[in-house]
Amino acid sequence: MKKKIQQGYIAIASVLVISAVVLTIGTTVSLLSVNDIQSALAGKKGEESLDWVEGCVEDALIRLNETNSIPATLSVLGETCSVTINSHSGHNWTFTVEKEVNGYLKKVQVSAIWGLTVEIVSWNEI
Repeated sequence: MKKKIQQGYIAIASVLVISAVVLTIGTTVSLLSVNDIQSALAGKKGEESLDWVEGCVEDALIRLNETNSIPATLSVLGETCSVTINSHSGHNWTFTVEKEVNGYLKKVQVSAIWGLTVEIVSWNEI
């Protein structure tokens, strides 16, 4: 009779250990999935912010081409971007455009030469 009781304890202990291992694996997989989703969302929000900044940079370049000036703020489709003129010497311009979307700040610095047309010397995300 003792042998059957011991076998029962071993079976119950085995089931508990296997259940704990399966639960641990399941929890780990779930947490990794949540982390992946959060990373993907952060990447999407960052790209969205960069898209807005690039639109504002293009608008700034159009204004530079048309008027040889760039305003301190630009509005594109109802969204506002900030513009900082880093340097302006003759026809050479260097400016930074920034935009924050849902807590994600993106900045692009552009160097351009104004003449008959605007020539972009550099365009860097900073």
